[in-house]
Amino acid sequence: MDRFVFASTLALCTAATACENHGGADSASEAASGEIALTSDGSTGGIDVPGGGAVGKLDLPPSDGGRPDDPAAAGCAKADFLFVIDNSGSMADEQANLIASFPGFIATITETIAAQDYHIMAVPTDDGLAAGLSTKCNDDTCVCMPAPICCQKTCELFNKDCNGFACDALPITDCDQVYGRGNIYNAVGQRCSLPEGRRYMKADQPDLAGTFECVANIGTHGSGAEKPVLATLEAVSEPLNGPGGCDEGFLRDDAILVVIIITDEEDDNAIEGEGTPGLPNEWYDQLIAAKHGDTDAVVVLGLVGDGNLGGGLCPAGGGPNMDGTGAESSPRLQEFVEKFENGVVGSVCATDYTPFFSEAVGVIDFACDVFVPVG
Repeated sequence: MDRFVFASTLALCTAATACENHGGADSASEAASGEIALTSDGSTGGIDVPGGGAVGKLDLPPSDGGRPDDPAAAGCAKADFLFVIDNSGSMADEQANLIASFPGFIATITETIAAQDYHIMAVPTDDGLAAGLSTKCNDDTCVCMPAPICCQKTCELFNKDCNGFACDALPITDCDQVYGRGNIYNAVGQRCSLPEGRRYMKADQPDLAGTFECVANIGTHGSGAEKPVLATLEAVSEPLNGPGGCDEGFLRDDAILVVIIITDEEDDNAIEGEGTPGLPNEWYDQLIAAKHGDTDAVVVLGLVGDGNLGGGLCPAGGGPNMDGTGAESSPRLQEFVEKFENGVVGSVCATDYTPFFSEAVGVIDFACDVFVPVG
């Protein structure tokens, strides 16, 4: 199956990709403006394949599941899943939505893609240093958020055990204070069931769904200056993945990389310090470089604000509200995701992420089939 044909059934059209939707609208003008209608579940609708019949949501030929015709294609045996989760104050509902969608997503992954050896890591969109603080104390102890950094201030103020730790034995390291760190605590400071010294899950993780619920419940006391792309790039950087790095062992050369970004804010560097440095094309180059220049090795899924797109589910011109509704339009993040051959944009305002993930599995499966491991 032709790569362009498959990818076009799922990705939003860009100015460089001419697609037609089932509504019979002017696809050329829509492609140029980025205004491709989304369905009510936050995914792209069925799209006509150039030179062929209409293809609906993931309507792949049942005989081959979208796999390449070349039987010699190496395919992949491993996949590294990186969830980049906004941990600012308006993200409680979106985190709950993600957690609810995960069991079905990973079950479909297990049943569909060739890779059965996978790593899963969740990272927040800040460095932990500018986080908010929520503390409740009784006579003997305090519980605070976000863990574990909050205990520094809590111990200074109250000098009581914090989140189950004595103030002279807080489990705070340099790795709790950098972008791209794998999350190991839930929103109320409980340590997730990960082996000591490892910040990601493996396929054989006991209670995989329960552990993901813990790490993805990342809390809402993080910085309001979200930098999801910086968190992504740092999470796959050599310093964090190399020997002694905070995420040591997560990123593997012989695995495809699947990045899932969930945020209700734009990654905006218009104000100094409030966004990832650089432009979307530079972000793209850096992420591809982390996979040694292999564009087949990267899948990027973005659940972001889409109020600027025709048919978007988020209110046009709106921003995120503390009640969990709405999202800021995110053209820079959309541009970043759409630069990838295997890039799919969905709406963070969707009430259920399951349809989006169900479609995205097809993209992941295709990427896995055409991937040729390094060496």
